[in-house]
Amino acid sequence: MNKMSKRVLAMAMAATMITGSSAAVMASSTDASVNVDTKKAAENNEWKMASDPSEYKLFCYWPAPDTFFDSYVLEGLKAFEEDYGVTIDYSVGTEWTQDIENQSIEAKIAEGYDLFLIFGADTSGANALYQEIYDAGGQVVNYAGLMDDPQESAATLASDVYTQAYNSTKHLIELMGGEGEMVNVLEQLSDVNTQKRQQGVEDAVAETDGKVTIVQTVADISTVDQGYEKISDALTANSGIKGIITTGGTASQGLANALADYYGTSPDAEHIFAGTMDQSNEVMNAIANDEIDYTVAQNGWAMGYVSSMILCMLQDGWEANEFGEFIDTGYIFIDKENSDSWQTDIEQKAADLIGTLETDWFKQK
Repeated sequence: MNKMSKRVLAMAMAATMITGSSAAVMASSTDASVNVDTKKAAENNEWKMASDPSEYKLFCYWPAPDTFFDSYVLEGLKAFEEDYGVTIDYSVGTEWTQDIENQSIEAKIAEGYDLFLIFGADTSGANALYQEIYDAGGQVVNYAGLMDDPQESAATLASDVYTQAYNSTKHLIELMGGEGEMVNVLEQLSDVNTQKRQQGVEDAVAETDGKVTIVQTVADISTVDQGYEKISDALTANSGIKGIITTGGTASQGLANALADYYGTSPDAEHIFAGTMDQSNEVMNAIANDEIDYTVAQNGWAMGYVSSMILCMLQDGWEANEFGEFIDTGYIFIDKENSDSWQTDIEQKAADLIGTLETDWFKQK
């Protein structure tokens, strides 16, 4: 790194306290599945790697075990490693807390890492960690969700959660025939991303002028089991609903499990139109079984791949046009029709984004 704070010795001592999974990406998994030539998408860009791949010390952190990281972000990291020869270390925390995240990152700084791809565990506390990384001479790209403003990272790569939730709700309302009662399922209400999702759902419903109503909002879900229990209770309490929507991946897994039991015990029950988020095994199986109608796929693959590219660009002397700007990685709808081909669409969105990095987002110093 260019410089290092006096806290390094203390950070090194913190390394002995960190638990969780941590490994070089390619050493821990099979070859990445790639359907679109994303490296070719960068051929017309001015940026080329200025150093040997071994000179780029990348580290990716996700706060706790989660399907979204394992199945999507990690695949993007693997693909970037294959394309550019960079070794990316990563860690999945044991608990979704900012304190554990801080200890994990500080330990990696002490090991010499200076390019960090982080999903902040706390939308307010993460910014202080990011500033600490810059003080130590490093670079940060925040991913997967917004932090509180002002965001102390070069950029945030994530989906536009408001737009996703709004358009998902509009689609659900169409399936419902434009009228009826629905249940809105949210995750942590204290999270700024959940708040934006809630607003997107409510705005879409408001446009129906009362033809569609939210009869119950289920919230504060942090585990799949918790989601299953709360959603099962909501299904029992609202027997006449025509639709149910989840806008978080964990809640969506809970919904898939709850609907499997719901239809399992009441096979003749009228179909409840259901829209979810992300592509967990539970959700995809429920789509195949006609228990969930569609899911909204965030582009975790692009978050892993493109964020890694941006960090390499930053080390090579590029900078953000506007520090802390939000970069939308896009999303797609998945239903039975494209349940076998959606990965290609996700990768194409990543390739399209790569083509805009220098025209829209970054410049040489």
